Amino acid sequence: MTKKKVLYAEDEFTNRKLLEIKLKSMGVQCELAQDGVKALEMFKNGNYDLIILDQYMPGMNGDMVAREIRKINPDIPLIAITSADGETGKLKSAGFNEIFIKPLRGESYLDSIRQYL
Repeated sequence: MTKKKVLYAEDEFTNRKLLEIKLKSMGVQCELAQDGVKALEMFKNGNYDLIILDQYMPGMNGDMVAREIRKINPDIPLIAITSADGETGKLKSAGFNEIFIKPLRGESYLDSIRQYL
């Protein structure tokens, strides 16, 4: 069985490393981008099973990246991470399958990630 591959875009270093460590402990290959422009470029050049996008990033926000990804691949699972729970409508309309509100606590968000993989 090939390893599942996740693209995770997050501009905050600590958040990026924490989720990367958790994903690797689940046996998932994780590639990181620190802004939306890089995430979109990596998506176009990579082959991912799941994409996780922070909403607020330099260059392009998560919802902007999601809209571009949906034009290319309407079926790939997309998860948004945001600290603003008022953004959920905007994120849903951008095509996200699921939205996690920061701070991520407990393990339930990891169970959701597992379901998409």
